[in-house]
Amino acid sequence: MNFAKEGHQLLDRKREVLIMELMQVVHSIKNLHRRLSESLKKAYGTFRMAYVDMGSEEIERANYAARDILEINVSDRGIMGVPIPAVRATNIPETTKIGLLGTSSSFGEAINDFGNAIPLLIEYAEANLTLTRLASEIQKTQRRVNALENIFIPDAADTIKYISDVLEESEREDFFRRKQVKKLKK
Repeated sequence: MNFAKEGHQLLDRKREVLIMELMQVVHSIKNLHRRLSESLKKAYGTFRMAYVDMGSEEIERANYAARDILEINVSDRGIMGVPIPAVRATNIPETTKIGLLGTSSSFGEAINDFGNAIPLLIEYAEANLTLTRLASEIQKTQRRVNALENIFIPDAADTIKYISDVLEESEREDFFRRKQVKKLKK
């Protein structure tokens, strides 16, 4: 019974820690969402200007020259036994490799703006994965806390009471039998 109560307390503390971590992630997601929206709005604005200046065929040709391979590595770190992703990227394009022939300056700006948005996108993806995993673990922990609180601990208490009642009754019966045996011996 004490073991179940200690387990309940530990799970309750785990749930509280996970909820605090979840609240921090929600706050950071709000901030990241705002920053990412601003960054992408700027990038799409300069891309529209490039589209007007160059046209779709020229943009497509110039885009092939500007492509860098983006490598993303995902590793896990743990918070209270929950694997939380750590997303890192390598080869983030820093500047364009486009020549001046056939492209406009707005195209180069658009590529740079989209390149600047990549780290924010990666942070946003990491935060959303973290949010999903934390929420899932909080649900599991809450179910376990509820099961201990509402099912296991009350059942164990009832079982302990039943066993102690049976033992007391057995002791009374044994005492009564001994008295009867003493009376018969006299």
